[in-house]
Amino acid sequence: MTTTIPLKHWIKEALETSSAGYLSGLFPGIASELPPPFPVSCINWADCITVCLKPQEGTHDHDESLLPFPAAFSHLADDFGDLLEQVAQGVEERAAKLRESTAAALREGNGDGYLDVDCARISYSNNSAASRNEEDWTREKLQRIYSLGLVFYELFSGGELPPLEMLVVSSSNGGDLTAISSNKVEGEVRRSANRNGSRWNDFASTLEVSDDISLGENTDHYESWNGDYVASISNKRRSLSSRSMQALAASTGPIICEVSVGCLSGKGVPSRLCDLIYNMIDCINGDFMGNESYSEIVDVTCDLQLMLTKPSVYLHDLEVDKLSLTALELNDTVFERKNEFDSLQCSYRRFVSGSSELAIITGTSGTGKSTMANRLGNFITAEGGLFLSGKFDQMMQCAQPFSAIASAFNNYCHQLAMYEESERAMLVASKLQTTLGPDLYYLIQVIPNLSHLVFGNPTGIPPNRDDCVDAQQRLQYLFCRFVEVISSCSGGPMTLFIDDVQWADSASISLIGQLLKTTRSMQGESRVFFLATCREDELGSDHSFWKMIHTVRNFGFETTLVKLECMDRDTVTNVVSNLLHLSPRLVGSLSHILFHKTKGNPLFVSKMMLSLHREGFLRLSLARRRWEWDEEKMHSKKLHDDVAMFFVNSINTLATDVKIALRVLSCFGSSTECEFIQAIETDLKLNVTEPLKIAMAEGLVNKLDGKYVFCHDRIQEATYSMIEGLSLIKRSMRDDHVALLFTAVMQLNLGGPSAVQHADEYHKIAKYNLLAGKKAMEMSDFSSAFSFFDHGMTFLRKKHWRDQYDLSLELFNLAAKCALAIEDHSSLTMICDEVSRNARNYKDTLSSSFTHMSALIHSRISDSLEFGFKELSRLGVDIPSSVSRDDTLKLITETKSMLDGFTDDTLLNYHVLSDYKKVMAIKFLAKLENSINQANPSLLPFITIKIIQLTIEHGMSPMSAIGFAYFGGIIGELGDIRGGYRYTRLAKALLNKYKCNEIAGEVMFLSSEILSFLEPLQGTNEYRIQGQELAMSAGDIHWARMNRLGFIGTLIWSGTNLSSVKEELISARHFSAEHNHRTSLYYIKTFGETVSRLVEGETLSDGQLTMSVIENNVPYQLVVFYFHRMFVSFVFNNYVDMKCNAEKFFEYRMPSGHLLTGHAVHAFIGGLASFRIYRETHEPMWAQRGEEYKERMRTWRDKGSLWNFENKCFLLEAEECYSNGNVDEAMALYEHAISSAQDHKFVHEEALSYELAANYYFDIGNKLMALKYFTCAREAYFKWGAFAKVTTLNTYTQEKLENEVLISVP
Repeated sequence: MTTTIPLKHWIKEALETSSAGYLSGLFPGIASELPPPFPVSCINWADCITVCLKPQEGTHDHDESLLPFPAAFSHLADDFGDLLEQVAQGVEERAAKLRESTAAALREGNGDGYLDVDCARISYSNNSAASRNEEDWTREKLQRIYSLGLVFYELFSGGELPPLEMLVVSSSNGGDLTAISSNKVEGEVRRSANRNGSRWNDFASTLEVSDDISLGENTDHYESWNGDYVASISNKRRSLSSRSMQALAASTGPIICEVSVGCLSGKGVPSRLCDLIYNMIDCINGDFMGNESYSEIVDVTCDLQLMLTKPSVYLHDLEVDKLSLTALELNDTVFERKNEFDSLQCSYRRFVSGSSELAIITGTSGTGKSTMANRLGNFITAEGGLFLSGKFDQMMQCAQPFSAIASAFNNYCHQLAMYEESERAMLVASKLQTTLGPDLYYLIQVIPNLSHLVFGNPTGIPPNRDDCVDAQQRLQYLFCRFVEVISSCSGGPMTLFIDDVQWADSASISLIGQLLKTTRSMQGESRVFFLATCREDELGSDHSFWKMIHTVRNFGFETTLVKLECMDRDTVTNVVSNLLHLSPRLVGSLSHILFHKTKGNPLFVSKMMLSLHREGFLRLSLARRRWEWDEEKMHSKKLHDDVAMFFVNSINTLATDVKIALRVLSCFGSSTECEFIQAIETDLKLNVTEPLKIAMAEGLVNKLDGKYVFCHDRIQEATYSMIEGLSLIKRSMRDDHVALLFTAVMQLNLGGPSAVQHADEYHKIAKYNLLAGKKAMEMSDFSSAFSFFDHGMTFLRKKHWRDQYDLSLELFNLAAKCALAIEDHSSLTMICDEVSRNARNYKDTLSSSFTHMSALIHSRISDSLEFGFKELSRLGVDIPSSVSRDDTLKLITETKSMLDGFTDDTLLNYHVLSDYKKVMAIKFLAKLENSINQANPSLLPFITIKIIQLTIEHGMSPMSAIGFAYFGGIIGELGDIRGGYRYTRLAKALLNKYKCNEIAGEVMFLSSEILSFLEPLQGTNEYRIQGQELAMSAGDIHWARMNRLGFIGTLIWSGTNLSSVKEELISARHFSAEHNHRTSLYYIKTFGETVSRLVEGETLSDGQLTMSVIENNVPYQLVVFYFHRMFVSFVFNNYVDMKCNAEKFFEYRMPSGHLLTGHAVHAFIGGLASFRIYRETHEPMWAQRGEEYKERMRTWRDKGSLWNFENKCFLLEAEECYSNGNVDEAMALYEHAISSAQDHKFVHEEALSYELAANYYFDIGNKLMALKYFTCAREAYFKWGAFAKVTTLNTYTQEKLENEVLISVP
């Protein structure tokens, strides 16, 4: 065949190509209209070409020339004679080369047959192709297939002739077929064949290899089949016998060819190939041919192609012995989806290359989403990556907070803990302890296996639910740090796969979003690739998951969305074909049934295949070594359209004990530890393990890594839906097992109060909900905790405030805290009102009242102050509506004098406050400090002093630290900087002693602010970083942002290179955007605009945000806004803008209750701007403002840090002397300012001092000195990174100074 087929195609292509060229020469006018190749319209060359074969050994004489000119072409002789002669010569040369190559291959033992080309000829019937009737075409097609089958028989039998019973010869009536079936003529036929050597003229000469046979790599024929074609194969065979074959039989008589391929099987030819040859030869039997016999040559071509490309599936015999034991097996590759998988691989590779990527696989239930994700996981692992996976469970999400995320990291910790002596395990443990310290306790509540990994873990530290502002934010921060550590130690890029996110709770989705946004800024292998699956039909467009995805896209994440559809008919055919190792044409009827019953759902297809096999409809034939099926029984099989109902019916057919075991297992989610199930068996006194083995055999459950796992969540859902009444787990409730506790309480809550059978159970179930809610709060899942508390309240009976007062009070108070955490303000209000009405005394209302006030602070500050003052009044602390400045100063003086009588050690070891009402009074006051500072700063000293007075009178509270911190800032603002620093230092010591993380970020911020007036500014940022981390570890986002803003401001005003500042601004902007804090984002953008103007000369102002700030009329924001514009216009010598912005700055300037770093910067630049405006306007007001700021700067220099303020004082004094005309003194002060700025590393203030001195020299006419100082200013600005300023200064000096200086020099 290696010679026959190529020669056939070469002749066809040569004729077509040559004919097109020949026609173009004959008719030049139509040359442009002839598409190459252009076959002659009246001749189908492929149907006219016959390639005759002969045995490899021996010769064969024939009378025909190689390419005789048929009479039918006589009318074309004049036009095509040269053409045919040319092609004939080419065929001769081609055939010779093919014979030579075939002979060489056979001599080397590489030949694949025993045949060679005998001759090739063009044969043409008097009847044109168009006039042939259907019967002629059918007979010719079957002749070709039959003849090719005989050729294959001899090829694979080693040259043996087919039995005479398989031979059909042409009769004398012009091509009709006659079967050889009589022993009478057997000898004559054989003698004739042996004598003349013409058997291949009789039989094989009918083999006309057409375009349909093309055994290359191209499988387009196979891939392009549509479902209708595959489904109609069997019908085509039937139609052949009903029409064409009837006509054939009528003209020739009965044709019965006895087909046997036993000889081939005996020679080791694969049974699949034997079947192929059998069905090719059997096609000649007309009405008597089998259903699998070939009727189209394209079917032969496709089956041969499959055998060549996938021999392990379509050529080699099935391992019948193995299959008889294991039965039908389905694996992950059965439903291969190449295009979709390639998209996921590309996304991961982009992530490895540095891109921020996430991928989401969507589709309906059963489409193979999890299978696809796990395939990618295998690829990632093979590439050296770390693949962590978790699954949200519809049944367990309310019972197990952060279940999917925690499960992923819990499994990772378990794997590391198994090799705790390994280098990686020790490295991870060491880094976690260093990074998180005692805060590991909170992570261990969510990731239990972390306790086995961290040596000397802090699990013994009791939790304090009141030690943070927002426990959920704290958990997010700790998770981010945890991921940062393990990803940096993993040795490869980390992937987090979360399955079934449609069941994720809002807290988990928020955590995922925070992980993505935080890890995006990590470098190298510390980043995380996120992969998720979800049921598209159960995840609406308004779901919080899609909102989170939209948010992270704004942070630069590229999203790959892969949608898995149900399979179409062709795909089902391919799947069944691959699974049963049979060609698509043979499984067409079976796949048609499957598609009709399952609509192409992969899960449904697989389970139906297994069901058909289990019920005997699909069986393995040992005799034929292949699969067989009963179509009629399959058609009659009833099947539910709903997948869940299909599983329900399947489960109902199982034994009772198996159904009970599955129901028990379904109560605990999609997977459950085997040890846990064994413990359940003891508690329930019920056999579960043995029945589950039967469920495993049925393909419903797997046992993986010490866990029972449902093969699909649809199976678990179907099983769970069969549970009636309260779960059996109620009988096995144990407080010491958190997972069991959550599960049991959830089951009881599903039953509700109406399912309770005994009156005493209401109280017990309410207590169980209280316990579960507390556990959920420890795990920072306030949504689940609130659900438990809410359910607990529904189990309380009518007179519960009388009969179960303590239980009721605790449930309602904790529910209020959770409602605050999840921002359910309506529920919070109702709960607090309920407590207020039913509490036995005022003391019992304080907890809910404090929670209510805290909620108001986040939404309505004025209402929170009114509510807080009212509660404080009831506690004996009266807050006036206003306090005069004189009274305030008097209170401050008295308090300072009182504290001067205590040493730091005395205060640090002061007796602890025990009066609950006083404790709550201090707590209310501390909570109101920041709100007062925003709404009514004049009251801040009074609130602060009240905290200190209560502390001295009644004892030290953990919240007292906030009072000392604010008091330090207050007296620092009044000029006693070192005295102020004493109290902020005391506040930090109290913080460490009482471990009050709730106020840690606020205390660290206040302490760092006053510290910047005492220590070199460049060294204070380490305290701000510490403050941010402490605030984040307490979930206090507000003070984490404040510390971050202080950090950025310190970078700018300490002279840090502006390129480094830009990088930190990008990071800070992401940080604020992550938490959707518009105010801090505004400050960051304001800083960014200033830096951008200095570096690039561009304005990056967000006009809409600026307008919003102006319209809202927030005083301090406006002060910052106009200060930065005043500073930029001052630096760029834009006097008009500077004056306008300075006027606005002073308009919105307001007195501050405590000392801030920004005050020093405002005083410095505000003083310089004031003296400049005074020189232009001579308005005394501006001189007074400059003088005021100069005096403040002297105070900070003399009582605070010489390092930070000396050069600023010199420069302000120099500008004052310049404004007052004191030339000589001004000159000396400029020199002192420059020298001091150089000594104290303030490069930006050195540049500013040089420039102001240059302006001074220019004005007094010393242009040479002015040029010198401008040059030094350019160098200093360049060193700072203010390249835009350098450019403008270059232009200015070139235009105004350099030419004049050069002219004046002799």
